[in-house]
Amino acid sequence: MSHRPPGWYPLLVATASIGVANSVIFSLLGNLQERYGFSDIGLGLIAGCGFLVGLIGQVLLAPLADRGHSKTLLLAGLGMAVAGSVLFSLSGSLLTLMLSRAVVGLSNSLFLPAARAIAISISDDDVAKRLGTMSGVELAGFVTGPVIGGVLVGPFGLKVPFLVAGAFALAAAAMLAPRSLPEPPIGEHHRLAFDLLRIPRIRAGVAMSIALFVPVGFYDATLDRYMTDLGASDVLTGLSFMAYGIPFALLATTGGRLADRRGAFPVALFGTLAVVPLTASYGFIGVAGVIVGVSALEGSLQALGVPASQSMVASAAPLGRAAAAQGLAGAGNLLVATITAFFAGGIYESLGAEWMFCIAASGVLLFVLWAVVENARGTAGSQPRVGALR
Repeated sequence: MSHRPPGWYPLLVATASIGVANSVIFSLLGNLQERYGFSDIGLGLIAGCGFLVGLIGQVLLAPLADRGHSKTLLLAGLGMAVAGSVLFSLSGSLLTLMLSRAVVGLSNSLFLPAARAIAISISDDDVAKRLGTMSGVELAGFVTGPVIGGVLVGPFGLKVPFLVAGAFALAAAAMLAPRSLPEPPIGEHHRLAFDLLRIPRIRAGVAMSIALFVPVGFYDATLDRYMTDLGASDVLTGLSFMAYGIPFALLATTGGRLADRRGAFPVALFGTLAVVPLTASYGFIGVAGVIVGVSALEGSLQALGVPASQSMVASAAPLGRAAAAQGLAGAGNLLVATITAFFAGGIYESLGAEWMFCIAASGVLLFVLWAVVENARGTAGSQPRVGALR
């Protein structure tokens, strides 16, 4: 990759550690449910708390990176990942698990918008490629977390996987702290990011990003329960997350490069539309091993759509507002994930997997259609191109 600042690789390691801390719980939800005796609705409450706190943080805190505080946000995010992981290891009830998940969820909203703004500001060239690399590393960490949980819970119990995740975040913070990183241009705006929604191309990028994120709340809240109900072991459940993440991590840089060359919108549109039937299919498969294979295919398609959708947002963001724009997209993602996670457990319990995954697929399609409409408005309208953060 060209245009690598001195701290680029420590930044990527830190990004992966945030993913691990946020996801290690997802292969342990079934074990925690059996240990503490809460209902399937409790699964959604745990997952949804992290999304809700992350949503609030992305709106309120991400713009601080546009005011010269990007590295502070990175280190604070890693600190929250460590603190939340320790709290998880000490938890003994549904309420404390929800609190721990909220603390870990805050790490996402502190870290990721600032990290993406730094990646965007490195140079004018290959923006989507860098965003793709960062997304791939983030997802690699996110899918490694459940594998860590699934492998360690059997021999070492429920506390150790969380402590391992926290140790990874602590080590990443020690690596990143002394490094010099690019500072995104400081913007003149000191308000929240909602005013950016007046720009049709921002709305298109946010809608496309949300479309790709719609299934996440469903997966995070119920996939472990669903796989367990199908007879999958803890290790196989962890591998289902890894099967999604490995193709994504390997192909996200290529997906970003393709978006730089072919255009972010068409690449995002192709990847997102292809995800719709795959999402619906999960509820009808009924064989845990096949779900692992379908997850790998979905990860490959998401590797096209995610960096392209992030590039759509980056290219439409006004000068000095890259972190706010990325935070706005992230907040939209987390708003939808919060809603879906809170309801996923109840939908799964009352309607079953078939209906739940079909509802998820319908949500993806709905937001894709919204993105198409907004992109057409932005392309055909008289509003001048705002320009990317450079």
